[in-house]
Amino acid sequence: MDKNRLALVAAIIVVALALFFGLWLHGSEMSSRASSGLTVTGSVKKLVDSDLAKWSSSYTLKADTRNLKNVMEQSEQNTDKLKNFITKLGLAETDITFLPVQTNPIYEQLPGYGYTQNIIGYNVYREFYVQSKDIDKIETLAKQYKDIIDLGIIPDYQRTEYFYTGLADLRPALFADATKDAQNRADAIARGTGAKVGSILSAKTGVIQILPPNSLDIADYGAYDLSTKQKEVTATITATFQLK
Repeated sequence: MDKNRLALVAAIIVVALALFFGLWLHGSEMSSRASSGLTVTGSVKKLVDSDLAKWSSSYTLKADTRNLKNVMEQSEQNTDKLKNFITKLGLAETDITFLPVQTNPIYEQLPGYGYTQNIIGYNVYREFYVQSKDIDKIETLAKQYKDIIDLGIIPDYQRTEYFYTGLADLRPALFADATKDAQNRADAIARGTGAKVGSILSAKTGVIQILPPNSLDIADYGAYDLSTKQKEVTATITATFQLK
């Protein structure tokens, strides 16, 4: 075989090998890409209005070691006054919850700082809350701070919280919409590579975030803000799609 024919055969072999390995590599990449799939995160946000409100407060009375019984009776009288006052605002007695009375000892203070073990009195503490689906009445109650003081009761604090109780019914629809968003994102990414999105291979739901509208204060384990009547519910899902 002359040199020219030998060179031609060698060239054909090189081209054939290059073509073979090129096709093999492309097939391997496509197979790997199809098996690993494309993973994206989809999300959806929905505004909801709270359907339950809760107003919380407490009061503290002071007693010495001689009049604790009388102060405990005064605490019960305060409870009756508050029940009467709250029900007159249109809220039901069943909406009101009084927690058990707590008595915390007061120790004799040493000159300057520190305390002895000598009990000189007690703080008689009672916490209570009112919750109702009638949010307007709860907000009216929250504005009656001065009127409660006029009853002879000085609240230690007051707090109004807003809840949305329909989350269990809303959750499936949120994750369905988040999955659609994930697929739309996968389609957009795949178009840039010339591939097509196939069936979903796996999906993992994220935690629900319930925040004030336009808030960015998310948490790894989910957030539930109670400060606003209107809330923004966010759901996420991480999905892996087959590529074709």
